[in-house]
Amino acid sequence: MVWNKLKKAFGFENETPDDFNGGTSIQRLVNQNFLNKRKNIRISYPHLGATGLYPHIIYRGHELNIGNISLGGILVIDDTEQLGYEVGEVISLDFTWPDFSTKVRARIVGANLQKRHLQFVDFNPQAFLKISLLVKPGHMGQRFHRVRNDSGTLQAQEMWLGPTGETLVFVIGGDAVELTYGKEKIRMQKGAPTFSLLSQRPVSFTQLHEILVMLVNFPGLTARIKELIEDVDKEIRTRGDRGESVRTGSHG
Repeated sequence: MVWNKLKKAFGFENETPDDFNGGTSIQRLVNQNFLNKRKNIRISYPHLGATGLYPHIIYRGHELNIGNISLGGILVIDDTEQLGYEVGEVISLDFTWPDFSTKVRARIVGANLQKRHLQFVDFNPQAFLKISLLVKPGHMGQRFHRVRNDSGTLQAQEMWLGPTGETLVFVIGGDAVELTYGKEKIRMQKGAPTFSLLSQRPVSFTQLHEILVMLVNFPGLTARIKELIEDVDKEIRTRGDRGESVRTGSHG
């Protein structure tokens, strides 16, 4: 099942496991095809800690403070020196999502002040698939840029533009934020569900998670972006693991 999901996600639906003899089929797919090219895209973690699509990462019963994650490894902010400085050491980590947990071995490949760079040793197909869900929205967020307002004529408190026409606008005179993302125009307002202006429905739980990942990876987070991240994070936690919509405010 995981094999089929990986083939579909990365466009290799015609291959079968027999096409990758000489190693595990999924591992060969990773090494020989598109997946390895995105290995080093590093996706930032929320300043609030893991939530939604982000895994909680545990070492010896203590949750690690993660700076970023990629398909190849993680950056740990080790301000309590849980990992030490032993470069080359292989350690076992517990990765936990709301619906899945697994162990992943990683090698410490760099130690600089409080930063520890870890490289995954094992290839865990399910964990790989879940981490890969962070790549697209995270990479999208990294490509946004803030619109300068030197002349003071911008009709917004703050505005950001994405790489392919996406916009994020903090509306003047209120708590509303409007995001144009994909085929959706989304309104985010404090105290109310994140709402699609086109379909007049709360956005899906999956899309809410993607929005969070995207916002977390904006370059140079402003105070408004950080507050918006906290609002989206709160909505995710309020909906719960099942993604149930919250009916509050004027949307009934």
